Amino acid sequence: MNPTNSEKYFKRTINSNIFRVSLSIILIGIFLNIAFPPPLLKEYSQVIYAKDSTMLSAFLTSDDKWRLETKLSEITHEMVQAIIHKEDRWFYWHFGFNPFSIVRAFVSNVSSEGRVSGASTITMQIARLMAPAERSYLNKIIEIFRAIQLEFRFSKIELLEIYLSNIPMGGNIEGVKAASLLYFNKHPKKLSLSQSVLLTVIPNNPNKYRLDIPHKSVVEKRNNWLLKFGKDNLFSDESITDAIEEKVESHRYSIPKIAPHFIQMVKSISNEREIFTSLIPKTQLKSEKHLTHHVKRNLGKGISNGAVLIIDNTTKSVVAYCGSSNFYNNKNSGQVNGITSIRSPGSALKPLLYAKGFDDGIITPKSKLLDVPSDFSSYTPENYEREFNGEVTIQYALINSLNVPAVRLLLKVGFKPFVNVLEVIGFDEIKRKEKTLGLSTILGGCGVTLEELTTAYSVLANKGILEANNYYNRQGRVKGKRIFSEEASYLISKTLASSERTESPNLVSSVSKLPNIAWKTGTSYGRRDAWAIGYNKNYTIGVWMGNFDGKGSPFLSGSEIAVPLLFNLFNSIDYQNSNNWFKKPDGISMRDVCKNSGLIPSENCTDIIRDYYIEDISSNEKCNHIDEIYVSADEAEAYCISCLPDANYKNMFYPYFKPELALWYKKSGVSFNSPPKHNINCEVMGGKNGLKILSPSAEFEYHLEKNGNQEVMLLATSNIDVKEMFWYINKKYFGKTKLGEKLFFKPKNGLNSILCLDDKGGESSLKIKVKFY
Repeated sequence: MNPTNSEKYFKRTINSNIFRVSLSIILIGIFLNIAFPPPLLKEYSQVIYAKDSTMLSAFLTSDDKWRLETKLSEITHEMVQAIIHKEDRWFYWHFGFNPFSIVRAFVSNVSSEGRVSGASTITMQIARLMAPAERSYLNKIIEIFRAIQLEFRFSKIELLEIYLSNIPMGGNIEGVKAASLLYFNKHPKKLSLSQSVLLTVIPNNPNKYRLDIPHKSVVEKRNNWLLKFGKDNLFSDESITDAIEEKVESHRYSIPKIAPHFIQMVKSISNEREIFTSLIPKTQLKSEKHLTHHVKRNLGKGISNGAVLIIDNTTKSVVAYCGSSNFYNNKNSGQVNGITSIRSPGSALKPLLYAKGFDDGIITPKSKLLDVPSDFSSYTPENYEREFNGEVTIQYALINSLNVPAVRLLLKVGFKPFVNVLEVIGFDEIKRKEKTLGLSTILGGCGVTLEELTTAYSVLANKGILEANNYYNRQGRVKGKRIFSEEASYLISKTLASSERTESPNLVSSVSKLPNIAWKTGTSYGRRDAWAIGYNKNYTIGVWMGNFDGKGSPFLSGSEIAVPLLFNLFNSIDYQNSNNWFKKPDGISMRDVCKNSGLIPSENCTDIIRDYYIEDISSNEKCNHIDEIYVSADEAEAYCISCLPDANYKNMFYPYFKPELALWYKKSGVSFNSPPKHNINCEVMGGKNGLKILSPSAEFEYHLEKNGNQEVMLLATSNIDVKEMFWYINKKYFGKTKLGEKLFFKPKNGLNSILCLDDKGGESSLKIKVKFY
C-alpha cells in the first residue's frame, strides 16, 4: 500500500527535525568545546634515563608531587587487566561515559537516599583529576562533558596512560610508576600480581591505603579484589592464591639517584621532561667502584677524592661520569664536581703542544731540543726530577715529560698560536685569562677542567678532529672541527703508547689484560693535583686525584696515584679489546736522519737512523752538527781562511754544539772533542779565539744610583761569520744578540760574572764590580 502524501510529509518533517536537532547539538558541542576547553594535563616530573632506559633519577614537579608519566609498555599486562576490570569494564567501548552505569547508579543512590554506587568511567575520573570539584549532579554533568572532550582529543591508549600517570597513590605520590618505585623500589614492569592489585586499590582511599603506613585494611581490600578477579576468571586460581599469600611490607623508598653529578649537569642544560642520556649504568657502576676503592686505599696518604670521565670514542658519548668518590660524603666535599672544577693541569697539556709542533713542521719524533738550565726572561723552569739531559729527542722529551724542552718548543711554536688551539678545543679558563698567562702555561700555570682535558685527548683519538661530547642517547655524530692533522695525532698516539716509557713499569706489567693505550700524566705545582689521561680507538678516560680543598700531598703524582686507577678502568671496561691500533696515515713516511741531530744527514753524518715525518710539512733542514775546521799539523791551533798558512795544516772534523749545550757539558764534566783555540795572530778574529766582550769592562768599577733603574750595556765582537752570541749573567742564561747588537741588563750589587759564547764555539768572560749609592 503506497503511503499518502500526508505520511510522506510527516516523515520528511521528522527527518528534517532530527537533522536540525543533531546539527544544533553538534554546533553547540563545538561552541562549548571552544568556549570551555578542557583543563591542561598536569605537569609530570622530569625524568633522566640512561642509555639502556634505566631511570637515573627524577625530580619533584612544581607542585611538589612525584608524578611520573607512565606508558602502557612500562607496566604489566595483569595491572592493565585489573585496572580496567575494576574501574571501567566498558572502557574500550564507550565514548567517555556509560549511560547504563549512570542510570543504574542514579536509581541506586536515590533509592538508598545516599551515594552507594558510582558511575564514573576512567575518562570521567581523568576529567575529575584534572579539575577536582565537589561531588554533585552538576559537576557530574560537567565531568561527562569533559570526558567527551578528552575522548575527542586522545586515543584510548593515551587516555589509559594519562589515568595511570595521575591516579593518587597517597601523600605526594601520583601515578603507577611513581608508586611502584617509591613503595616497592621496582620498575612497574617487574611488579607481582599482588603488588599490581595493591596499586589498583590505593586510589579508592589514598591516605588510608598508602603503603608507607601499615594498615590491615589495604590487605583485606587487596584480597577481596583478588577473589573477585578469580571468580570472574581474570587470573588463574594458582596466581590468585600466590598473590593472597604474598606479604605486604610498609616502605617508602627514595627515587633512584644514579650518577648524581651527571644528573645535576644534564638537568642544568636541558628542560626536557624526559632526558635520555648516553650514560651506561654498567660502566658507571664499575667506574664508581674503582674510584671509591682507589680513594679509600690512598686516604692515609692525605688524598681524599678523585674524579673520572669516560668517553666512548666510537660515538663521542659520555658513558661514565664520576664527579667525586662519594657524592654524599660532606666531610670531603663530595658534592663538588671534580669533572668541572678548575685545577692546574701540570704537564698534561704537553701532547697538544707537540701535536702543534708536528703540524707546523718544526719537529719530528727524532729531532732534538735542548734540556739544559735555561733562563727565559727570568723564567727558569726545572724538570720534575730536577735533573737535565743535555740534548734529547722529541720522543724522549714527551715520554719523560721534560719541562725545559717543552718551554723551548712553546717558544718555537709561539705562545699565541698554541693558546688559540686550546681556546678552540674549549679551554674556557685559559681563554678568560689569556692576557695574564705566559710560558708557564705548558707546565701547568693555568686552569683547566677534567672535562676539557679528556675532550682534548679525545681529539687525538679522533684523528685530530674535535667533536662536542654527546651526553644524550642520540644516533649519528655531529660534524667536527679539525684541530690537528691525522698525521700529527698518529705521531702523538704512537709516542704516548711507546713501550719505552718508564713511568709505572711495575704496574703496566701487573695488569695482564691492559689494552694498548696512549697515556699521559700531570702533576701540579705543590702536588695538589694528579692527572692521568689515556685513550685508544674505543675510549678516552680522564682521571683526577686530589683534595677539593686544594691541600697538597707529598704522595700526589700523576704516575704514582692517578695512573693505577686509569689502568684499572681500562682493564675493567676494555679488556676484550682486540688491540686494533690507529692506522698509520698515508701522509706519514719514513726517512734517514742523523742520530745526533734528528735532521736530514749531510755528507759528514755517519750515524744514520730512521724517523717518521709528515710529507710536505716536516722541515727539510740539513744536519750541521759537524764543523770542518783547519788546524795546525800538531792540532794546537785553528785557522780561518784569512790566517790559513801555506803549509803544515790539515782539515779536521769536530762536533758542533750550541753554546748553551757546550757550556752545560763543561759544567757537568762531559768530555767531548772540541777544536783548538784560534790562531792568536789572526787579524780578522781579533784575538786568541775571535770573541771579545767590549762592554762592560773589567777595568772599571760601576757606581749606579740605587733607585735609578740604570742598566749596563752588553756588547761583543767576533769573527764576521758568527751569527749569534749568547750571554750568561751570574751563571744564568740572559739572552742572545747578533754580531754588533747591544743588550742591557740590571746588575746586582757587588761582583757580576758575565760570559759570552758565540755559535762558532768562541768564548769570552769577565767580572765587573758594581756599587749602588
